[in-house]
Amino acid sequence: MKSHSISIIILWALVILGFLAGAKVSIDNFNGMACPNILMMPVCYVVTAAYALMLTSLIINNNGCKHYFFCIGWSVAFIIAAFASVVEMFSSSAVCPSTSGGLRAASSAGLPLCYVSLAMLLVIFILFIKGPYQQACHIHNNKLK
Repeated sequence: MKSHSISIIILWALVILGFLAGAKVSIDNFNGMACPNILMMPVCYVVTAAYALMLTSLIINNNGCKHYFFCIGWSVAFIIAAFASVVEMFSSSAVCPSTSGGLRAASSAGLPLCYVSLAMLLVIFILFIKGPYQQACHIHNNKLK
């Protein structure tokens, strides 16, 4: 039971960290730092909204909405992080904002945030499945008995 509590705390911490990091990059973009666009929308805004959906899924009690919100938010963030990581790896130009601020330039030592987000999203997925999802399935199965 104690490990379950710790994994829930870690899940909350990672989702909040992802949301705050996305919000920081969005604010930086609003203040002139470059953030790549998807259909004229800065991708950092989309990622922040995706993490906001995951955070909302942890806050609400409705098990049905919880899973939909989480799945939508996680899927959007994961697709963006995975695609951006692949492009960042194989492209000669920087695509992802970095830990040093702004888009990573060839001379910058900053770590691309798309790599960080991708790693966090994989851990978040595992923790969500082992925590809130498994708990909701258990509640649902007990109602059927």
